[in-house]
Amino acid sequence: MTGIGPVGEWAGDGIEPEVMPRLVVVFDPEGSAPVAGVAPSPPHGVRVERRPAPGPVSTFAGVGDLARAVGEATADGAAGAVIVHPAETLAETAWALELLHEAAARIVLVAASGGPADLTDAITVAAAGPEWPGCVVVANGEIHAARHVTATGVAAPAFASPEAGPLGQVTGGTPRLLRRPPGRFTVRGPFAGRPPRVGLHVVALGDDGGLLRTLAGDCAGLVVAARAGQAALDALVPVLAETAARIPVVLHSPTTPPAGLAVTRLDPLKARVLMHLLLGSGHDRAAVLDAFAALEADAAVPPVPSSAAAAF
Repeated sequence: MTGIGPVGEWAGDGIEPEVMPRLVVVFDPEGSAPVAGVAPSPPHGVRVERRPAPGPVSTFAGVGDLARAVGEATADGAAGAVIVHPAETLAETAWALELLHEAAARIVLVAASGGPADLTDAITVAAAGPEWPGCVVVANGEIHAARHVTATGVAAPAFASPEAGPLGQVTGGTPRLLRRPPGRFTVRGPFAGRPPRVGLHVVALGDDGGLLRTLAGDCAGLVVAARAGQAALDALVPVLAETAARIPVVLHSPTTPPAGLAVTRLDPLKARVLMHLLLGSGHDRAAVLDAFAALEADAAVPPVPSSAAAAF
């Protein structure tokens, strides 16, 4: 039976005919989309069951419903789940599911506007090997970790992991790892009460801090993406320091951060997802910052193995 051991090890030569077929549940979104109507061609030894997605995934509540539906499917014996998802917010949803999913089963997302080959590859990845925790995105023959993937196109869905590279590839119907998956990082509930409002401010040319101050006044947490030069960021230090004393503030910036500010290498949109889930599960300001620091400590990209890529 195909499996995955330590990177560099081959763990089998296919799914044996006499073994009960592995179940992969495919969750389809509402509405019509090219890949949603495709009849998948699962690999030998894999049984596919299609279910409607529990609701729209344009809100955190919808993503939570989807996470629970996936958990129920895997608890019922599914080896993994494939989620057909709109390309626009797919990377954010993948990261949210990575954070919410604690069970040891694969979750694979594929763009609704993708092609039949993407869906078939996603089913193959979801079924391959023994239980492997985590969430990945499959597109154009590549496998991307939820933590690192970002969308580079929407009309013709394309995804990349700019800082890490693909986690693996699907070649000739066989998924293979190119590097070790990043360490798991999960956020446990319960999630109760009013959802927190987490702001995302992008520092731009001429930014004087006025809009940042207004936004921060209506937020429980704030992510600041400073893609502009150091001078633009320096102009915001007084506002950032004032805000960071009251609510959790995390900075994503290629430049040297002001003293005392928490930093992250996460994509700003994903940093916002993480902060939302942390605050929503009852973490206070200090606990949120501690969680980001813990994630950064494990944020280094594992090296590509020197041996041949491992088969799932």
